[in-house]
Amino acid sequence: MLFIATVTRTLSWSAALTFEYPARLLLLLALIPAILLTVINYKRRFSRIYSLLGSSPVIFYDDVGSEPEARKLSMRTELRLRYIGSNLFFIVFFVCMAFALAGPRGGVRFVRETRQGADIVFAFDLSRSMDARDAPPYASGGLSSSRLESSVYTAKAMTQNLLASSAAGDIRFGAAIGKGEAVLAIPLTGNTEALFALLDSLSVLAMTSRGTNLEKLLDTASSAFQDSFPSARYVALFSDGETLSGSVAAAAERLRQKDVKLLACGAGSVYGAAVPETERGETGHPSERSAPPIISYLRTDILSAAAERTGGLFVESGVGAAAEMAGFVRSNGLPEDVENAWTLREESGGRRRPFIIAGLAAFIISKLFSLKLKKPPARKIPFGRQPV
Repeated sequence: MLFIATVTRTLSWSAALTFEYPARLLLLLALIPAILLTVINYKRRFSRIYSLLGSSPVIFYDDVGSEPEARKLSMRTELRLRYIGSNLFFIVFFVCMAFALAGPRGGVRFVRETRQGADIVFAFDLSRSMDARDAPPYASGGLSSSRLESSVYTAKAMTQNLLASSAAGDIRFGAAIGKGEAVLAIPLTGNTEALFALLDSLSVLAMTSRGTNLEKLLDTASSAFQDSFPSARYVALFSDGETLSGSVAAAAERLRQKDVKLLACGAGSVYGAAVPETERGETGHPSERSAPPIISYLRTDILSAAAERTGGLFVESGVGAAAEMAGFVRSNGLPEDVENAWTLREESGGRRRPFIIAGLAAFIISKLFSLKLKKPPARKIPFGRQPV
């Protein structure tokens, strides 16, 4: 019953199984010559057994009423069933072991994990439009700042706000930068000096790739998170929301599946501003210097929709943006009560054990089939009677 229940449960997962090492399933190809050899051996072995049973003397067993030919037929049938059953269950054992070696995974299980502070990855859009000067001033009485300058100020203020909080706990910071391509500039670390050094040196000239792809930027930022370090996870995106390629919504959906919340800080204004030309343009071609100015706008619809999809927050850059973003992190990812600082995470469960159990059960059954026949005690022959 245990074997049947295990096999039934294992087969119920087969439609949704994935394998960590699918190449190991090639071991199943060894079954082809093994089955052919088993069939050939079956024919040879039982042709000899049948001839021996047909020519050997009949022994009287304690099975009153049985005829000699019926007893021989019963013995041949039992031997045949034992041979077939033994080899069949050995094949099941081999298949189960091959599946177990391939590392089957399937189904979904909920794993309780303790949250250890928060991991925050800043994602900075370094496209040319981030040089437009239509962001609110970050100092009282100051002039309008560029979108990138406002973003850097907001990131610094948010970091200092979180570190100064008494409930900050264990926080790690990272940073990703991107244009048409994206790179992880700082992996997650508790060393804020490296983060502030990067923030002080940020410029739209830090990357040479052309265009804007916020999807790659968000994917690169999310790659910094480590499954071995459970924590509340956030990607703080600083951008005007304009993208020339990629899908922000698709990247946001992948963040949601990884339980990462997006904190989107919109830089710029919905009224738009001209993108200033660099000294030699994007590539230095003379036609770029004589081209008409490009007007860039803050796309609040794209950024707010992406943040909402992940259960995160959207704010527009300004004096209060840093405090609002830090407050969201404290209220969602930095619980003061350590006993309640846990969550349930979905993960694909390993299914190696059911295959191992089913394989071992099949191996034991195959050995039971191959045990020698236990000959029942011979019936005493009355005095003067001879075997037929």
